[in-house]
Order: sequence, then C-alpha cells, then structure tokens
Amino acid sequence: MATTFDVARVRGSYPALADGHAYLDGAAGTQVPGSVIDAIAAAYRAGIGNIGGAFAASERSDAIVAEARRAVADLTGGAASGVVFGPSMTALTYRMSAALARGWAPGDEIVVSRLDHDANIRPWIQAAARAGAVVRWAEADLATGELPAAQYAELVGDRTRLVAVTAASNVLGTRPDVAAIAAVAHAAGALCYVDGVHATPHIPVDVSALGAD
Repeated sequence: MATTFDVARVRGSYPALADGHAYLDGAAGTQVPGSVIDAIAAAYRAGIGNIGGAFAASERSDAIVAEARRAVADLTGGAASGVVFGPSMTALTYRMSAALARGWAPGDEIVVSRLDHDANIRPWIQAAARAGAVVRWAEADLATGELPAAQYAELVGDRTRLVAVTAASNVLGTRPDVAAIAAVAHAAGALCYVDGVHATPHIPVDVSALGAD
C-alpha cells in the first residue's frame, strides 16, 4: 500500500520553521526538531561535566557521548568507534587534512571537485600547498549539474593520495556516483574523503556502500 509523507507533521516538529522562512543551505546551520532540543535541555538540567572524570556529572557526559556515537553509526552505517565529534565539518576537515598531509611528499597528488562545498576543497588545497602536492580538479557538467565519474580514471594515478568528493551538492542537490569514484581512488591506493553533510539528512547513507574512508 502506498504511503504519503506528512509534510505538515514533520515541519511541525521543527520549531524554527514556524518563522515562515525556508532554510535551503545546510552549511549555514541545521535546524533541529523539538526532540533534539528537549534532549539537550534535559542533559543540562541533569548536570554534565568534562568527559573522563571520576564523578557523576562526568559519567553522564560519557554516557551521552557514547550514545551519540552509537546513534551516528546507526544513521550512517559506520562503527561507533569511528565517530568523532567536532565544531563543524570545515574544522574537522582541516584537522583531517593536516593529519593526512604529514604523509604526503612533493609531487604527490590530490583530487578535489568543482561541485563541492568550500569546506571540502580549501582544507585540502592548503594542505597540499604545504606538502608540495599537486591539486587536480574534477569538473562539473554545467549543463546538467552532474559530476561525471568517468573523468576520475584520468585524474587519479599512482601519485594520488586522496580524492575528496561530496555525496550531495549543497547548492544543486546533485548526487555524484561516489561509489564509482571511490573505487577508482582505492584501485590507485588513494583514500576517498566524502562530505556527507548535505546527503545524510535527506537520503539513507551507508558509508561502506559509498566507499568512504
């Protein structure tokens, strides 16, 4: 039996949407439902402290973080032990790029795309510059808004260390064939870093199926 999506009910669970505005860009800040607001308020009412401490407030914080990691792993098909929280996707990507770039050498290559949000471009470009690595660009098809996966066969080579790509464009909603792109990267021994910020709220996400490292 066909089911319908109750837009009014879902919108009603997000208090911020009552202001009548349409929030189109997830990168500008994600609105949350009342259940999330209630959970945050409940945590502060109970009292929390720095994690890793030997007192009750700290133990509550540890439990909240552990449960949050399990929830994110369930949402993305990942492992709770691999979930790391941070202030923003941009900040986390800067940290990841700085860590990975320590193993890059002059002449190594990375591949970024014109379709991506700047948060998945600039950190990699700056890290490449510091390491002396070469930046190669995957081009979007301006007529269709798509990111052709076939071009990666020419862009990725023996010196490629990382391919960064979005799972969905924050501007167009375009969803590249990430699994195909990741397969090319892995065949060359490179890592594939996937920005899932704009895909995860809208479609089922499985990091293993995507090939995301």
